[in-house]
Amino acid sequence: MIKTPLTVVALVCSFTVASFADEASSKARLEQTFKNFDTNGDGGISLDEYAAGMVGNMSPQRVPKVFKEKDRNGDGQLSKEELLIVPQDQMPTKATSASDKRTSKNDKKAPAK
Repeated sequence: MIKTPLTVVALVCSFTVASFADEASSKARLEQTFKNFDTNGDGGISLDEYAAGMVGNMSPQRVPKVFKEKDRNGDGQLSKEELLIVPQDQMPTKATSASDKRTSKNDKKAPAK
């Protein structure tokens, strides 16, 4: 009987340690990504720095639009938090279930005569 509670405690502890490790590595990755973009080291990412960092990952025409969307406070610089913002056009869409599809088909009624 004692094995079960101890096993549960051990599992909870290992998950807790793993989540802290994941959080620490995520913070470290964010710090490194931010430093890679912030080439002049001023603590913010300008549009030029963002464009240079996105070469090959985003079309040059799209960069200003995405930068403006991320720059929530409008100061012309991206903070670490703003860098993490996902552009609206890249947000996941709600998956439609089979019942949603049936409902939408049933909603289409023939026009009244």
